[in-house]
Amino acid sequence: MNPKTHAITRRTLLRGFGATLALPYLDVMGGATAAAAAGGKEPRRLACFYIPGAINRHAWYPKDTGRNYTLAASHKPLEKMRDEFTVLSNLSHITGRISGHVHPYNWLTGHNINIIPGTVTNTVSMDQVAAKHLGPTWVPSLALSFADGVGTATLSRNSMGVDIPATANHRAVFERLFPPADKDQLKEAHARIALDKSVLDTAVGGVKDFQKQLGADDRRRLDQYLDSIREVEKRLDDSRSILDRGRPAFDEAAVKTQPQGKNSMREHIELMTDLIALAFQTDMTRVVTHSLGGEGGPNYDEYKDWAGKVGAPVRGAHDVHHKGGQSAEDNPDAKVLASRDEMLVGCLARLMEKLKGVKAADGTLLDHTVLLFGGAQISSHSGKSFPVLLAGGRKLGFRHGQHLKWESDKKPMSDLYLTILQQLGCPVTAFKESTGPIGDLLA
Repeated sequence: MNPKTHAITRRTLLRGFGATLALPYLDVMGGATAAAAAGGKEPRRLACFYIPGAINRHAWYPKDTGRNYTLAASHKPLEKMRDEFTVLSNLSHITGRISGHVHPYNWLTGHNINIIPGTVTNTVSMDQVAAKHLGPTWVPSLALSFADGVGTATLSRNSMGVDIPATANHRAVFERLFPPADKDQLKEAHARIALDKSVLDTAVGGVKDFQKQLGADDRRRLDQYLDSIREVEKRLDDSRSILDRGRPAFDEAAVKTQPQGKNSMREHIELMTDLIALAFQTDMTRVVTHSLGGEGGPNYDEYKDWAGKVGAPVRGAHDVHHKGGQSAEDNPDAKVLASRDEMLVGCLARLMEKLKGVKAADGTLLDHTVLLFGGAQISSHSGKSFPVLLAGGRKLGFRHGQHLKWESDKKPMSDLYLTILQQLGCPVTAFKESTGPIGDLLA
């Protein structure tokens, strides 16, 4: 990647948790992707966004189906983009259904985490299957959230079903997205990769000696572990080549921190989606997950503002999800939740517009990006009839501008995951409880 083809045309001021970042906004060849600037083939990308808690079902689900459906109230921010997204109703995990505030654990895995009483188990998340096949990039996948950590803060699970920690601080995200710039940092990065490779070689050698002493079942388990090790080795090799290629040029001096107050919920999400757009445009990563909030919080000030506008009691996020998700259409608590839903959809619309404004090698960045936006509850603790929007990916074979609806408890969410993975070019024939791809989504 030639740094001379990367020019800064403007800067965006990003306000974050306790800090303000004046970050350079990268325009590659006047608003194009790295592939378009280099004349290469456009990569495929995936971003998954999780809606916490319940949704206002009265305002979320369209009244009719098909291509001429009536736009739902919660989806009004997407009115100008209706040909770029599809509403999917009554998808759910069926055999993998769980309840309570633990839905982020299995939204992207479809696994019944309580299948063994008294323990929590999990399997690989759909985004990590995609990450295995969509590289190489500097960051193989990026897990974002409203809070740092694992558990319900992250949506991503590795091939062993283990939580991949999520990051909430946008400064940390920005610094992680790009390889080091100066010579000393580059030398240290190469040394770390060499050390990691040495450790892996030593570990694999010892494991292979031990493998001869195992029975057939244990050898199969060990083979799965060794497959994971080989993936890590490949990523280390990829990282070394990306270091040699260099990072996109930008003004390091423009990155500053200044004390500032706490973000609103909208500001935090917009900051993260700006970074996602930047990461996709510069091809630093191709797979992102983002949990937009917690099942029980945090209690952003916006909830107070929404309550004041409709005359509802002031409640925390947890109580809004419970009261609003289970109330009648004209209930004030339901209206508060509808305001939250419309705000989240507005953030999706803003991201889609950004991606559509970036020229790709063929079409736009949105045409080569699949956006999955949804949740795992129609109301608190009810893990059925998932609220789901699918957007983007026209050049990947998706057809939008419609509302698809199935009978309740008949269509597994895993069918959507299989469809997405196959259109992303992943060599998979099944995912969890899938029965086949959803043909109605495809051109």
